[in-house]
Parts: sequence; structure tokens; C-alpha cells
Amino acid sequence: MSQRDMKANNSSLTASEVQPVDHIKKQIAESEGFPIEKIDEFVVFIQNDPYITSAGLQYKMLQTYKAGKFAVQAVMPSKEEYALLRQMMGLKDEEPLVVMRGEVWVEGLARPFVDYGTTTPKNLKGFVRFSDYPLEMATRRATNRAMRLATATGMCSVDELQVATDAASDVGEEYNSSSATQSQIDLIKNLGRSPRLTERERERLKTQIEGGLDKRQASELIQKIKARLDARRKADAQPIAA
Repeated sequence: MSQRDMKANNSSLTASEVQPVDHIKKQIAESEGFPIEKIDEFVVFIQNDPYITSAGLQYKMLQTYKAGKFAVQAVMPSKEEYALLRQMMGLKDEEPLVVMRGEVWVEGLARPFVDYGTTTPKNLKGFVRFSDYPLEMATRRATNRAMRLATATGMCSVDELQVATDAASDVGEEYNSSSATQSQIDLIKNLGRSPRLTERERERLKTQIEGGLDKRQASELIQKIKARLDARRKADAQPIAA
């Protein structure tokens, strides 16, 4: 086989591999009401499964309800809710757990859409560790789940990914060794443009991308950046003492 034939063969293989993913992206964009040019910002593919991002959920909220007609918040759960969640998760007394209650209030509805976000040392691993951002990640998971309810979104959010993969315990060496998807890389680049990151942090992200990431590393890096940005966003919002 000539070099030209090999090149043509490889090109056709690449096209056949990419086409199904692009077809799925188009289907998701149509079913969720996303602009196709924004699909990589709103949906991330991990192990060929789609996960909606926070930006995607916020877009759906604005498409489902009028701006100013809804409010998203996270509050501390009641003692009864906390105890029930501990029991449902089968945690021992000494095992730590952080829980936040996510609420989406919509004008005209008497009750909010409610769901919960949890973090434990087992479901918050990798770059984003339980000891670093337990409250921030529980808050993000809670509000994302509540927004999923409010918008009837069936896709799991990317912020819940660590929970899903750890609970299933089925992520093997094949996943770890697979290269990060283009959607993951694009999301990391988008997050890296935030003005809340330092120039040094941006350069480090660039180096990590150029050095190559597998799917798990990319997933953990995305979680870490989001948690860091959330923490800084909240710090910026704090009132300045007189």
C-alpha cells in the first residue's frame, strides 16, 4: 500500500470516528434547544457520554423562564434532611459529609424545585480534594441538580461526574489512558480565559494541554478550575468592611 493510500485510509477512519460524535452533538443541540455553534461550551463528552455544563444549564434556564422571573440559590439543609441523606448514603458516623440544598424559585410557582449536592472524601477526589473545596462543590452540585429539575434536563451535569465514576467503580485503564476529548480541551481553554485566573495559572494550563492529558486528568482539571473560580467569585462578592 502506498503512502498516499495509507494517508487516505487514515483520513477516512478519522472521519468515520468523528461523524457519530458530531451527529450526537447535532441531536443534543436540537433536543435541548442549544445553538450548534455553542454545543462544545454547553455539553462535554466523557467516555462518549454527554454531560451538560453549568453554562448549558444557565442557558436552558434563560430559554425556559424569562430573565428576572427566577432565582437560583443554595441553602443549608435542615437537620432532618442532613440525617436522612447520611442514612441514604450509608455513611458511618465518623465519615464526613457536606450537604447543600439547591433551590430554583420561579415566579408564579408556590414551591421551588429542590435537589441536593453532596461531597465526601470518596466522591471528591483527584485535583479537587474534599479538604480543599467541599462547600463550593456541594453548592455547585446542588444548584446544578435543581436547575436540571427546573428545565427537565435528563443529562447529568459535568460537576456530578466524579460522583458517577467513583460510585460505579467501572473506570478502568482504558479510560485513564485515552486522550482527552476535544470538548474537554475546549472547555479547559474557555475556563482558562477567565480574568479571575492569574497569568501564571493560564501559562500552566497551556503547558498542561500541550503536554497531553488523558480523559480522567482533563475531567479532574476541569473540576479544579471550576472550584477555584467559584471560590474567587464568592470572595469578590463579599462586602468590603468599612
